[in-house]
Amino acid sequence: MSGPPPEHPRPATLVAGPDIPPEALVRPERPVRIDFATAVLVVSGAFSIFRRVLEPLVLPDPASVDPILAISIVLDALSIAAGILVRMGRAWVLAANLAAIFAFLHLSASPNPVAIFFGSLYVGVVLVVMSARGWFDAMSAWRRAVSEASFRL
Repeated sequence: MSGPPPEHPRPATLVAGPDIPPEALVRPERPVRIDFATAVLVVSGAFSIFRRVLEPLVLPDPASVDPILAISIVLDALSIAAGILVRMGRAWVLAANLAAIFAFLHLSASPNPVAIFFGSLYVGVVLVVMSARGWFDAMSAWRRAVSEASFRL
């Protein structure tokens, strides 16, 4: 099976229209602090789900499982989804509100140092997401420009 190597097709390129400037098609660079917010939301959500799923297995009486368990798992899954969406430049309002709720819940358990630590992390997520609003707006404009541009092979 010798012969010439297969030809690779040229990649598609975006072409700006007459009303779209070419610089609008350049994706805005993601600030590093967005990665911090993503990591806090995703890792803490995954850790909490893991902990809450294993908790009933070690309790002596399975009937004593708290009915709030399902709600907390849903909120933690929403935290993971919000973290992923924040990294993509979407859902900053959802992430800020969710992090504020988690910060309130963790900081209200104030004698617990672990809860204070996680509450402080969530306060940091709220501050990061609110301070990066310009990047979220730029990402929205970039997605709009890319959807209006045409592809050319």
